[in-house]
Amino acid sequence: MKTKRFSRLLPPLKTSKHCSINQKNHHGHDRWWIYKGEVDKSELWEKANPMFSQPRSPYAEELFDTIMDEYLDLEDDPSGRPEFMAKRMNLPQEDNTVKVASWEDIQATNRPIPYDRLENKTWVGAIDFSFIKDFTECGVLFKDGENYIWKSHQFARRDFIKEAKLNPPIFEWEEDGLITLLDEPVIDISYMVNYFCEMREKYGLNTIVGDTFRLDIVKQALEEAGFKVLYIQNPHAIYAKLAPRIEMLFAQKRIIFGDNPLMRWNTNNIVVKVKNDGNKDFVKKDEVRRKTDGFSAFVYALWQADQILVDDLDFFLDDIDF
Repeated sequence: MKTKRFSRLLPPLKTSKHCSINQKNHHGHDRWWIYKGEVDKSELWEKANPMFSQPRSPYAEELFDTIMDEYLDLEDDPSGRPEFMAKRMNLPQEDNTVKVASWEDIQATNRPIPYDRLENKTWVGAIDFSFIKDFTECGVLFKDGENYIWKSHQFARRDFIKEAKLNPPIFEWEEDGLITLLDEPVIDISYMVNYFCEMREKYGLNTIVGDTFRLDIVKQALEEAGFKVLYIQNPHAIYAKLAPRIEMLFAQKRIIFGDNPLMRWNTNNIVVKVKNDGNKDFVKKDEVRRKTDGFSAFVYALWQADQILVDDLDFFLDDIDF
């Protein structure tokens, strides 16, 4: 019997395809024994791991418990599934991308933003400004207890929206105040600066994060308005660092976007790709029609969250004269 361990000389994916074709065509002369097992049924794990058949040895029991713990961890770390399937179930997956969060967890971000608790709270701003004729996202990130609150707004050219023929109801979202559609040839920098100035009047601090691509266009204007601007030299490097944490935050329902279907659409357009070196990367499902600007800005802000955002307890302690 052959299983799909990496150490076997037979290419596992080729074997899989061969078995699938043979099973479909019912070739009786082939010497393959074909089985199907479901990973979500632990009683079937012995198909991939024969040592799990009863009676199990003490080592097999210990290994089974270890694999069960790893399986349960997938709820908070869904992008670990390809590695789990390959390493523990002998079933390498051809598609090495997974959703950043389930649709249920993305929908869970639709909770009211507690504005009464955000006044004078520290925030970190972020901007995703890829092209002056495409979408631009501006947002501010707060920490409220264990939750992270992302309040955001987007800008886009009306002509671009008409030409792109995107499926989502962008014009409805304009009426809801989630996006400003501009009847102008480009997205003027003043819109972004004014947005952050308005946020500064209501909330604390003045740090804004963005990547180096195109940020030089708006950096000077933001600094002239009194903001501190932080560059991200290599966004993909922070993606590798933050991906497991972001997956966990979604799974634990600790992210709040408010009633913002535009942000939910942006997030649902993202998948986590596990690279050959094991690092994770955020990529678009579709480079043209799947916009992700809101999610990118959210990640930029989260990159600085631990350095800038503090809990209310920290403010309270600062006021005490020890």
